Amino acid sequence: MSITNNINKKFLAFFGQHEIKINSKFLIGVSGGSDSMALLDIGLKAGLNISVAHVNYQLRNIESDIESLIVKEYCLENKLNFYYKEAEINPNKNLQNEAREFRYKFFIDLVEENKLDYILTAHHQNDNHETFLFNALKGNSIGSLKGIPERNGKILRPLLQFTKTQLLLYVQENKIKYGTDSSNLTSKYERNFIRNEVFQRLKNKFPKFEQGLTNSINFLREDYLLLNQLVEEIIQPNLKEKIDHTLINFNNNIPRKAWYHFFKKFGFNYSQINNWLESNSQSGKFIESSTHRITKDRDNLILSKKTTNKRNNKIFYIKKNEKIESPIKLTGHLSDTPSLEISNNNVEFFNFSKLNFPLKLRKWKRGDKIQPLGMKGSKKISDILIDFKISILEKENIYVLESNNDIVWIVGVLISDKYKLHKNSSICYKFSYESI
Repeated sequence: MSITNNINKKFLAFFGQHEIKINSKFLIGVSGGSDSMALLDIGLKAGLNISVAHVNYQLRNIESDIESLIVKEYCLENKLNFYYKEAEINPNKNLQNEAREFRYKFFIDLVEENKLDYILTAHHQNDNHETFLFNALKGNSIGSLKGIPERNGKILRPLLQFTKTQLLLYVQENKIKYGTDSSNLTSKYERNFIRNEVFQRLKNKFPKFEQGLTNSINFLREDYLLLNQLVEEIIQPNLKEKIDHTLINFNNNIPRKAWYHFFKKFGFNYSQINNWLESNSQSGKFIESSTHRITKDRDNLILSKKTTNKRNNKIFYIKKNEKIESPIKLTGHLSDTPSLEISNNNVEFFNFSKLNFPLKLRKWKRGDKIQPLGMKGSKKISDILIDFKISILEKENIYVLESNNDIVWIVGVLISDKYKLHKNSSICYKFSYESI
């Protein structure tokens, strides 16, 4: 079987393995080098519905322009949608990181604007080897050593099953034009040093080292999947899912590494988790990743999505028989006769004769007090929330209802004894509450 037939067969099999519909709309990132031009041609021969995105970084003068022209001509010849963008990269920053961030933003924007399904990139086995060694030398964990994922959301890398040599043979066999990036020949970049210096010497001593690295990466990937499965089985019994957060019964008998592997899915790194667990933080303390927050709440932890919303200290006024939809849903109305219905935390009945409208609705604050139902004296709301085992996260969304600056109701928790409904009350007022 020729290299072309072999690659085309395995390429198509990739989509079946990942349960991706072959008639999906694909955007291929094409630099104009041999790898991406091979991907473009393979995708075309496979009958994919493809569009092409190319970034000209304008860093290599005529070389950059030649590559742009190669990609453009190929697209014109084969009647493919061609999206072109020029980039201005800051030379004082990390060029490779800057270029990567620019092109992926360009790709993602194109996918959203044109309602495409997936992005294809031309990463291959040798890129995986470089990534593995690069991360190993940096002292990174198994999550980084398991290599580049074949699929990451909408980003697909179907060429990871092929070597650089195989892709070069493909473009030669199919007489495909491609550009040569002279910057890859210099070893001033760390990855180029690994590719040009380290791997060349390894190849001289260990001719089959590439296959060995591929096998090791595959083993690590399988071990990583097994590790995550075992961590889930250990951690899951300690989790209780709530509407807007996860309550975690922290168990010291579970190894810290297991907790780290659970929390890293939410953007936390090992140092954060290790230091957090070592510090035995007080209730109310928290740490944050870019997307989530872990808060200590007595003997529990609360995992929640991070929010930038600041505490809302706005006061809302509620008129008689008025319904409000924000910041909470609250419906109030008069009843001609006293109601002896059994109330619950979200439906309460008050002695209308003691209410002075408009009532004020606001978030509770430190120092607030109320005379709890059935008690003669007042009590701090902060203590009541502790008694009711209201979590720290839930406390942030507790509102109080006031009449003449006197707290009538900790909404959804308890009412004041001073405003309770008596059997001989001539008229009552009913409030129904719903969180949003």
